[in-house]
Amino acid sequence: MGPFIMLIFGSVLVFAFGWVYFMVPETKNISLEDVEVLYSEHVKPWKSAAWIKERDDDDEEFAGQQQDSSLLPTASNRTSSTRSRRKYCCWWKRFIFGISLLSVCFGIFEIAFHGREAESLQAAKAKISQLEQKLSEGVKGGFNRVMATISHPASDPLLDVASASDFVRVDPDIETVKSKSVIVLKTGASVLADRLPVQLVLAQASFLAADERSGQTSPSLFLIYSDAADQIGNFMIHNALANVSDFVRHNADFSRQYNQLHTLLDNNADPSSFPEGWNLDKWKFLYMWSDACRRHPSAEWYIGYEADTYVLWKSLFKFLSTQDSSKETLFGCGSILMRKHELFANGGCPYIISGTLMRSTFGKDPDFASRFDKEVEQSCCGDAELSIALRHSATVPIQDLGDSGARFQNQRPREIVFDAGNWCQPIINFHHLKAWEIVELSKMENEIRRKKRGNETVLYSDVFDYIVPRNLRIALDASARNQTSEMDLYPTKYHWQAFDIGERDTRKGRTSKDEQECRAQCSQSDGCTTWLWTKATEKEKQGDCYMLHHVVRIGEAFQGTEKRTSGWIPSHVRDFQAQHSCNDPSTA
Repeated sequence: MGPFIMLIFGSVLVFAFGWVYFMVPETKNISLEDVEVLYSEHVKPWKSAAWIKERDDDDEEFAGQQQDSSLLPTASNRTSSTRSRRKYCCWWKRFIFGISLLSVCFGIFEIAFHGREAESLQAAKAKISQLEQKLSEGVKGGFNRVMATISHPASDPLLDVASASDFVRVDPDIETVKSKSVIVLKTGASVLADRLPVQLVLAQASFLAADERSGQTSPSLFLIYSDAADQIGNFMIHNALANVSDFVRHNADFSRQYNQLHTLLDNNADPSSFPEGWNLDKWKFLYMWSDACRRHPSAEWYIGYEADTYVLWKSLFKFLSTQDSSKETLFGCGSILMRKHELFANGGCPYIISGTLMRSTFGKDPDFASRFDKEVEQSCCGDAELSIALRHSATVPIQDLGDSGARFQNQRPREIVFDAGNWCQPIINFHHLKAWEIVELSKMENEIRRKKRGNETVLYSDVFDYIVPRNLRIALDASARNQTSEMDLYPTKYHWQAFDIGERDTRKGRTSKDEQECRAQCSQSDGCTTWLWTKATEKEKQGDCYMLHHVVRIGEAFQGTEKRTSGWIPSHVRDFQAQHSCNDPSTA
């Protein structure tokens, strides 16, 4: 409607202008007499007497100067005034005409082009929308590529375990176990700052957070115990020793150690300087589980672990989903307490107490922990006394730990002896780790699970493939391609101890003058995968050669003064892998 209104408005103005210009009589035809008559009839009566007097005085004064002046203009004045009026009228008409013409032109323009600019604007908006969509897709794609790069073993972030959407899948069996488990992490004030933060990150990612895609929430009940109460963020750290018995409290060693630690803490001193954390540690086990059972008495599984342990939580939960919590069962790494020759579940590995066993011991007797104070006092190891107390106090005494195959073990990855018995077995944990090693293992688990289908569990063989030294990896690949490069086929590491001299399946070879002779002996011996050449001092002419058969171990850097060199025979390692191919591995 706007363009038509402008056109009509402009046309009306042009018509009005024309009518005024051509139809109204020109003022130049009005005579002087007509003006005087109009003045006398209409203007003069309006003046008041005072105004007339004032004007008459002025007229008399002015008359003395110019006798021929009057109220009406003279002929010359009339001519000048008429010209001014005509000039003013001309400019006024031109202005009105210009406005009218612009209105008409604007109306015509709007009629001709109205809507096209809207169409152009709409098209521009559509184009912008397309560009924004392309930009969004590009940014998202770039973000995914960056995350893929970050999650590569060379640069994985710790939290990538939680954010790698390509392998994080909801398993209802795992979710069920998580929701019915109490998980207890034991640490100490002297090592808390060094070990605990990374464990809290992993806990948040592994069993405390809801699944973002499904919206399901099945967090575990998580408790942290130490020898002093504390708090990190939203995580409360409970004092496992707060409720010890009077017997323990009055124990001279316990009292001295406990007071020394808390004096440091009260004075804001560095608790890492406390030297006797290990001696206090043994008292925590029974009392922290007494407190955990009191807080959460109806769980199906009670899982304990320590801050220098890495747990593959999905593998652990999957395993427990195949077990019966209604039985009095204790799972973990089997160890022997030499003082009593008693079997126990090592506290460094995850150890699992079934809900039924927990309720028949701690749940039945509120003073269950204090019943074993004297045994703990005489013992080195609180985890051993916990296991022994549980085994002996079960409704039917437990002779052995629950059957878990090789899942639980007590070593770092490179200390593991990979053999026929564990090669295709699931692995659940690693122990004796520093914080940086735990970070590296989170990357390892992340990368291995990326290559798995569905919720397949992580095997020992997967760990071996990940941790082999670079030179051995190159050699294994070269061996698989039947290449004969001298450098590739004989990987060697100096100042390296691949295995212990007393390791099972170890044979001592002939003394040799150098590592090349030792390597040659291993290469010529069937099943020899790894060799170790050692010499006490540089002055000695001969060194000892040891060979590892039918198993594989990576080992670690040697810190002693002796000269030790290790290496592998890639073709034999490749044969070992081929002989133990995991065609039908366990899913739990």
